[in-house]
Amino acid sequence: MQKKRMRAWKDFLLSSDISGIVPYRFFFLLSILFSIIGLIQRLPQAYGIGSVFGFSGSKVLRSLPLFLSLGIAVLGLILLETRSTDVIISLSQKLVSKLKGLKNFNWVIWFGLIFAFGILNLFPVSLPLLDDIPLIWLFGHIALFGVLLLKAGKDIKVKYSFMFTFSAYGLFLWMLNHLPRISNYPLTIGWSEASRYYYASLFLPQKVYSASIPLSSFLPARYLMQAIPFIIPSLPLWFHRFWEVLFWIASTFVGGLALTKRIKPKNFWLSLGLITWFTLFLYQGPVYFHLMVVVIIVLLGFNKVHLGRSIVYVGVASLWAGLTRINWFPVAGMLAATIYVLEIPQKNKKFWRYWLWPVIAAVLGFLMAIGAKSIYVMISGQSTEGFFTSVNSPLLWYRLFPNEAFGAGVLIWLIIAIFPLVLVILWRLIPSLQSWRLLRLTALATILLVLLIGGIIVSAKIGGGNNLHNLDAFLVLLAVVTAYLLFNRFVPDDQEQFVNKKMPIAMIILLGLIPVTFLIDSLQPYTVRDHIRARQDIANIQQLINEEVPEDGEVLFIHNRHLITFGMIEQVELVYEYEKVFLMEMAMSETMRYLDMFQDDIENHRFSMIVTEPLYLGIKPSSAVFAEENNAWVIHIAKPIDQYYQTIYETRESAMSVMVPKSGD
Repeated sequence: MQKKRMRAWKDFLLSSDISGIVPYRFFFLLSILFSIIGLIQRLPQAYGIGSVFGFSGSKVLRSLPLFLSLGIAVLGLILLETRSTDVIISLSQKLVSKLKGLKNFNWVIWFGLIFAFGILNLFPVSLPLLDDIPLIWLFGHIALFGVLLLKAGKDIKVKYSFMFTFSAYGLFLWMLNHLPRISNYPLTIGWSEASRYYYASLFLPQKVYSASIPLSSFLPARYLMQAIPFIIPSLPLWFHRFWEVLFWIASTFVGGLALTKRIKPKNFWLSLGLITWFTLFLYQGPVYFHLMVVVIIVLLGFNKVHLGRSIVYVGVASLWAGLTRINWFPVAGMLAATIYVLEIPQKNKKFWRYWLWPVIAAVLGFLMAIGAKSIYVMISGQSTEGFFTSVNSPLLWYRLFPNEAFGAGVLIWLIIAIFPLVLVILWRLIPSLQSWRLLRLTALATILLVLLIGGIIVSAKIGGGNNLHNLDAFLVLLAVVTAYLLFNRFVPDDQEQFVNKKMPIAMIILLGLIPVTFLIDSLQPYTVRDHIRARQDIANIQQLINEEVPEDGEVLFIHNRHLITFGMIEQVELVYEYEKVFLMEMAMSETMRYLDMFQDDIENHRFSMIVTEPLYLGIKPSSAVFAEENNAWVIHIAKPIDQYYQTIYETRESAMSVMVPKSGD
């Protein structure tokens, strides 16, 4: 009997469908999983501060709903393995029948649940019990109930109800998570947030500043996209924030649509599931929206029948890649080569007849990206050193491992993120290894390995290592390869050797669960800011400028330079040099020619006034969060300013210091 049950559970976990008794098992198992994740998050907070085996009794008691749901789900599984199965099925059928009586009101409840969950996180309110409930537990059980609501309202298959509910709920929260960025708050809402709009404005300097100013050396592709609203100079700051959020949402979603167009899932439900998974998986990076342009062009433009036309799309995507980051220069060609290898079998073709096109695509794409970068450097009006600071930046290998800046570290978080994808790839490849030519598999592995190693190296550079965004190219191509294998779109060379081993539902759930968990953990509440105080701070700074700065004096805005961009500070000509983000890049890379020029200007009191963040002069130990970045700023920027300038005004709301030259220097 025991062996029979073990075999039944093995068949269940490897099942490729949800039917019969299987849906009930999945409901209970997912409830158990969400409860265990919730307890893992909560119980460590209660340990070491109480007398009940080291746990705080009151904190454990607050986790009672998690223990109850865990107990109910475990009991349900036990009953399913006994003669009480009919009782479980009967109760569930009665519940679904009651829900069917609600008719279209099911949709109201279905959407209302996730809307309430989202608003609860966007505008946190104190509610009994819910304050101590982990978000992943709450989301999981809301989604499980949503599955029942959709099943009752639409009378669709359970597996499609699962797919649609979790996908739609995930997409809704993903979009909702971007909304706090849209604000009419006049000052920066992050360390470098408002700097992005300043750098975007440099593409239209005559419209914005009535002057000729060098172009941005930072991420030209991104700021070119964000420069579009400056065509209408009167648009307010909140619109530029909305524009940026629109790109964040649209780029990854369109990328998912482009991938879906290539994969061609069998129905709407599978298409939605693929789009959602691709979107949420890349959000773990995140993959920035200007980089997604490269991916979208290649996914939409590659055509295995018209390879000559495809090379044109690779070229266009590579030109754009040349305006992004150095590690993205080869991505368009590599992605095109990956799709080529996945979609076109080698069979009995001679070596060069098959491999010539992907080699040309990879090499030509890389060269065109270099060409685009070189041309931009020449026309930018900038010195070349500003474009290649990352090449000279030191490597901080410890950030790949557990550290204060990124918890478990880059490598562990990467393993967690890609683990289910690796399972899918191995599940599909191993039974059918003989159906693909070895060189095709080697090419795919080599491309992924090159991008992985490159991403790991870049992640170790100073200024990074606090997320996975430097592994973005690897994540994109891994997601594409996984999608092709998941939907059996990797065309075999020998169809007779191919084994169509269906994907277990348990593996698909794992594939979607990790990105959803990451999304839930990253939800950020709307921060309430004092708009009145911020505007008063700006007015006070304007008054100081009017009173303290002579007619021919220069005012350097290191911090909050966008105040000049959007006309919130008037009668001040833009000083192009020494913006905060650029200064930090120069300090981290120790570009001494630039830093010496900055220190000379500070020592000679070039500026009648400087607006910056309050100066903190302490050197942090290496164990502190972003210690190396802080210390580079203190040594090369803060201390020289402090030596020759003094503070005459500090704002409360926005953490700004207004400084003037010290008398007697």
